[in-house]
Amino acid sequence: MLRIITKSFNQIAQKPLLVFFMYAVGFVLAMLVARPFYVTFLNEANTSVALDKLIADFDFMIFTDFFHQSHKAFQPFLPLVFTLGIVYLLLNTFFAGGILDAPEQEKFKFPRFFEASAQHFGRFAMLLVFLFIFLMVLVSLAGMFFFIFAAIAEGGSEKDYILWMIPPVLILVYFVGFVVIMGDYSRVMLFKSPTLTPYGAFWKAFSYIFKWPSAIALFWMIIVLGIILSVVYLGIDRLIGMHGSLTIFLMFLVQQVFVLGRTFLKISTQVAAKNYFEARPVELEKVILVAETQEEN
Repeated sequence: MLRIITKSFNQIAQKPLLVFFMYAVGFVLAMLVARPFYVTFLNEANTSVALDKLIADFDFMIFTDFFHQSHKAFQPFLPLVFTLGIVYLLLNTFFAGGILDAPEQEKFKFPRFFEASAQHFGRFAMLLVFLFIFLMVLVSLAGMFFFIFAAIAEGGSEKDYILWMIPPVLILVYFVGFVVIMGDYSRVMLFKSPTLTPYGAFWKAFSYIFKWPSAIALFWMIIVLGIILSVVYLGIDRLIGMHGSLTIFLMFLVQQVFVLGRTFLKISTQVAAKNYFEARPVELEKVILVAETQEEN
């Protein structure tokens, strides 16, 4: 698996334009929310000392109290965030074909990237419907575990309740991760086979993951790298802090570097799935040979 991760990282590192493009897409979408949110936050804070306290050192209680008092001002952001979330999901689905095609290019070119993205978008979008339905089934199943463990924890202390909630949370995280992995391998299969249907790719990916459980481990290894990046960022944030204009700007730059790193890792999960599948391929199409016999007269 380390060989596959290394290979995937090398392939993506050779396509820096791809990484910066995907980063730029995420940055623009984030700014559509962040900018008006920040302005609203400043207007609501006004002369309050809450903003100064939050900048110096984040305090969840202050943050909660502030939003409890000013929740009406932030309500319009809910539909905006939801809409942009859908747009982000569709854009990622659209660009998936181009990302899978990128390692096959000697030199990354945007025309081919968009061509590959458009070519596979229809089937990838249909696959998204199957994945969403499957996710809802798994979330419902995870909800049952929440009810079960909540019933077990009933009557205990708050600490006991939190501890009992850890197993169902882990189950939910695993289920969500499983659907993401299925999506990656389903798209790889659709990319490899132009005649494979989204429904067929969905079930083939399902059986493939159970046949090769190390595919799950590969995904979580990359996720762990992302978690390590986040921990490092939090460490730097705690070390530098945000006590003035200079440190705020510096931490903004540091934050964007780490966002770029997470974008790199996000692309890596798809490319790694492609490399993993190529190392352990399965039959995607059944070729039926029809022999025509002619009667001799």
